[in-house]
Amino acid sequence: MPRLRTLQTNFNAGVLDPRLAARTDLKSYYQGADTGKNVLALPQGGLKRRPGMAYQATLGAESRLFTFSFNVEQTYVMAFQNEAIKVYKDGVLQATVSTSYTLAQVKALNVTQSADTMIIVHEDHNPAKLVRGSAHTAWTLSDITLSNIPSFDFAYTNQLNGAINASVTTVTVDSTALFPTAGIILIGSEQISYSGKSSTQFTGCSRAQNSTSATSHNDDAIVTSTSENVWSDTRGWPKTAAFFQQRLWFGGSKNRPQTLWGSQIGLFFNFNVGSASADDAIDVTLDTNQINGITALMPSRHLQIFTTGGEFFIDVSPITPATIAIKNQTQFGSSTIPPVNIDGATLFLDFSKSAIREFLFSWDEDAYTANSATLLAAHLITTPVDVDALRGTANENANYVYVVNSDGTMAVLNTLRYQQVAGWTKWETTGEIQSVTVETTNVYFAVKRTINSATVYFLEKADDNTFTDANKLQTQSASTTVANLAHLNGQACRVRADSSVMSNATPSSGSITLARNGTTVEVGLDFDLTITTMPVTSDFSNGSILTEKKRLIRIVADLYESLGVLVKTTAHTVNVTVPERKFGEDILDVAPTSFTGIKEVYLSGWDRLAQVTISQTDPQPFTLLGLVVEVEA
Repeated sequence: MPRLRTLQTNFNAGVLDPRLAARTDLKSYYQGADTGKNVLALPQGGLKRRPGMAYQATLGAESRLFTFSFNVEQTYVMAFQNEAIKVYKDGVLQATVSTSYTLAQVKALNVTQSADTMIIVHEDHNPAKLVRGSAHTAWTLSDITLSNIPSFDFAYTNQLNGAINASVTTVTVDSTALFPTAGIILIGSEQISYSGKSSTQFTGCSRAQNSTSATSHNDDAIVTSTSENVWSDTRGWPKTAAFFQQRLWFGGSKNRPQTLWGSQIGLFFNFNVGSASADDAIDVTLDTNQINGITALMPSRHLQIFTTGGEFFIDVSPITPATIAIKNQTQFGSSTIPPVNIDGATLFLDFSKSAIREFLFSWDEDAYTANSATLLAAHLITTPVDVDALRGTANENANYVYVVNSDGTMAVLNTLRYQQVAGWTKWETTGEIQSVTVETTNVYFAVKRTINSATVYFLEKADDNTFTDANKLQTQSASTTVANLAHLNGQACRVRADSSVMSNATPSSGSITLARNGTTVEVGLDFDLTITTMPVTSDFSNGSILTEKKRLIRIVADLYESLGVLVKTTAHTVNVTVPERKFGEDILDVAPTSFTGIKEVYLSGWDRLAQVTISQTDPQPFTLLGLVVEVEA
């Protein structure tokens, strides 16, 4: 029987959907993996253990995270909660700002920032601004005073409930629910202003606002609304916001879902359309054959407009009232999860919440396209609730997109477009990841966990120097006592001391006791990693061996700074430990040194798939650069 050696040095296609198990005609089949749990795809081609999550603070409640940048050196993580915003800097709580946003509204908020001011919008709230004062602890949240709010006649109608004569100053109708709290109504040809209303009456009426005298009106006469502010507590407020070309843009409101408004140039809160001069405000509605409620605005190469039914952009620069032209490009629709711009494209969650799409300008088509970025790993996307992106850092020259799923898992995309790198992996933790935000080069998570049978909410940060979650990494004088662990009281934890894995320990009164002295100690919650290759295949003279039984002979792993590696196959289902040490002097009483190089493991057994699973159950470093699988077929 002929022997076959398959060499995989590139995992840049990431985890592949199970429905691709037979697609040996795809290049990605040979650059992907069946499983990639708790690993991070590297742009160089390998897979490494994902960063640990370092404990920063106890949030106290479910939170949605945003980043606030006061300047390039002073950035903050904002935890929006039910009727509160908690402000953190370097993991330390600086201030708590009271708000009127409920938790349900927090999940639908949209924010944008210019200089030291964050703009917060929600369809049920007057747009607000959050401003930092002279210190980390000084924050002010206030409603924005908008001037020259555009007018619109919503043309609501009702009927008089009883005739009125010319002297009546209270007008009774069947219902005032759809009318503003104060304004002008029209009965027949008579305009009547009112200063208040109840459920069935307009009060404080001033008659004959457009004529010399008031008139009588019969029962059931039609009562009609007139032009009023397009935004109000009655009509709703803007849903989305963005700064672009020196204007503040608002997109969609509760009663004008597909209208776009741009402020006057340089006067962000002034929406006076004036005489439609070049610097006047803009009020324009998408002209489509269906209701396309605006869900997001993205300032990029152009001002991109995402709606429930399609994706648009404004194809002029500069944008003025006279030149504005909104063009529809694709028709997938977008969810309300804010899109992110990464690697030259805007990634957005489509309206069905089943795919992340890549809104990218194509020079070949002279238009934007919106191809699926999750086509090859659709099973990793489960109704996402949050998305953010990390651009290349000093440690990693890749771009990563973090997609938080509703089940508490997270799909992570490694992307470098011009190197043809685009691969997804899956992250899991003991608990649920609920939100993510990227603060410069730091990635923060809001995590719901169960600690000692109690539900807690932690703020945690991805840390490449740690190997556990909700962890504390501390350097201390040599001691068997490790303190500052109150957040893990009563919970069994993994322990690393001076690069050695120690026995599990359960913090009590905020500390644990080690079996020996330790100076650099990490204590946190365990997570393991799993990598499973695609089925081995090749084409022989008599056809493909994909579905033929094969005898596994040898596995060769090219590792980089790794320890605690386990290997098994679909034929040999018991884990085999990859050897870490050799006999010789000075191998005892010292921490094992991470290994870089080639390791061989001989396994036997017959199987059709001949898949290899590499795992790690201890908190140790791990990077896989390449893998050889040798079989007889």
